Amino acid sequence: MQTTSRRAGAASLPPRNIMVLAMRRRSAAFDGVLYAAVKSTGVVCRTPCPARPARAASLTFYSRLAQALDDGYRPCRRCRPEAVRSSGDWTRAVLARAFAPIGSRRARVVPGTPAGGGPLVADRVPTPLGSMLGVASAEGLVLLEFADRPMLATQLKRLARSLRTPIEAGTHPHLVRIRRELREWFAGRRRRFDTPLVVPGTPFQRAAWAALRRIPYGETVAYETQARVLGRPTAVRAVGTANGDNRLAIVIPCHRVRRADGTLGGYGGGVWRKQRLLELERAVSRRGTRRAGSPGIPAR
Repeated sequence: MQTTSRRAGAASLPPRNIMVLAMRRRSAAFDGVLYAAVKSTGVVCRTPCPARPARAASLTFYSRLAQALDDGYRPCRRCRPEAVRSSGDWTRAVLARAFAPIGSRRARVVPGTPAGGGPLVADRVPTPLGSMLGVASAEGLVLLEFADRPMLATQLKRLARSLRTPIEAGTHPHLVRIRRELREWFAGRRRRFDTPLVVPGTPFQRAAWAALRRIPYGETVAYETQARVLGRPTAVRAVGTANGDNRLAIVIPCHRVRRADGTLGGYGGGVWRKQRLLELERAVSRRGTRRAGSPGIPAR
């Protein structure tokens, strides 16, 4: 049995420290996206496995369960990685954790009368970088966050309070649409999203998010540049806070904003994801440039 991440498919996996942390935190974001095999016990687990986390040195990571089974590991009897889990079960578990009071697993009912259009509907949105939670209303997509983002519970509670609407697991046409668009985006076949968006926020937040959507695909700007575009050149810190409050990751591309010195800065979904998203956009942009033709490179 191997003691390091298997080479086949390893390039698509997160950094090793992120995978180890996902196991320690029993992260739902990587459930079905990566599998952890434990050398000392010979079993392979899902990331949300309830068993006591193994030592980091004993873990081998795989992008597909079949790879671990081929290497001789057997499925864990506690988390049952071979069992098929519905998207609804996954979503209900994420919502329960987000709304459960401290010390309790029971989901809290959001008080208040719905603001109209029925409850908000949540469902799992899989991506190559981990599962996201999507939330939609009748008007459009209101939230799209990586499931392991530390602020996810806070964002969900704020959303439910501001719209005075409970959040329930289910299916919705806007969520079906954003899944399809994200598949096309990660495949390099799409550069903009057409799913309707609902972006409640302060006037400054809405202006900051609108500025993010105007940053060209494959390019980055500094926080200072974004502040100048907003007519608030000294409000760099406020711009960073507004970007951090963005509830629609990737679709409203806060990953395209960097520090003035060229370093990436922070990202709610993790800096490693910010790096992967930018690498994808740049690679697609380079392919597009080659197809269109550029000085010294014949068009194809």
